Amino acid sequence: MNFTKTGRRVRRQLLRLVVLIALGWLGVSRPAQAQQNLFNIPSADLTPQNKYFFQQQVNILAYNNFESKSHLVYGLGKGWEVGLNVVNVKADFRRLAASAAPPEVANRPVAYSPLIQATGQKFFFLTEHLTTSIGTQIGVHPTKLWTGSRLTHFTYNLWTYQPRHHLKFVAGPYLSDRGTVGFGNQAGLLLGFEAPLARKWVLMGDIVTGNNASAVSVLGFNYLATKRIQLCLGAMLPNPRSQNPAGVVFELNLLGFDDDAPSTGH
Repeated sequence: MNFTKTGRRVRRQLLRLVVLIALGWLGVSRPAQAQQNLFNIPSADLTPQNKYFFQQQVNILAYNNFESKSHLVYGLGKGWEVGLNVVNVKADFRRLAASAAPPEVANRPVAYSPLIQATGQKFFFLTEHLTTSIGTQIGVHPTKLWTGSRLTHFTYNLWTYQPRHHLKFVAGPYLSDRGTVGFGNQAGLLLGFEAPLARKWVLMGDIVTGNNASAVSVLGFNYLATKRIQLCLGAMLPNPRSQNPAGVVFELNLLGFDDDAPSTGH
């Protein structure tokens, strides 16, 4: 096998996905059907075949400290979807931020910032209301993309009970590494829910358990602005012993067709 040619093909595909994310943010590419994340965990919604989903998330950690996460997903059909994440994009304008950090934080391993991840997920529809999925997010720091450095990953198995549209409960284990979650535990649980409050309002929350750099809990609202646009706002609280900052989370979801029924992607 020619590993050089294979590596070049992989890099070309990653660059194409980066372009698609940029186009999605500008509103040029077609968005997709369903919300793919709650706040910080996958929502276990399948992207329909030949459809795109785009989500932009901004975490406001202070008036001068922001973090951006972008997600683009493409539905392959038969329960499969693939995509690209660009996460941990930080903009910290505080002076002497590094020296101001407590030594016990500054000396710990940190997650790659930014981090580019290729994603894939396979869904299994067990009953009308019960679904399970297995997914992974494989990533690398952009400066290490051409050096053949060890890839990082975030791998998970989710179980979803959804008795009706916009009422769901999600739970499952995850396994990761230092490059993705930084210091602390590298395995834990993903927990989340959403529940309708009114015709255009959905209560939403999720938890990444543990004490690593991703270990936070978020509770907020999803406003169904139109059948194709959702605006989400939540309060982010750090888990005990994680030493993560508190903040506010804002999300923009673009939907490809009317959000009036769940999709199985078949």
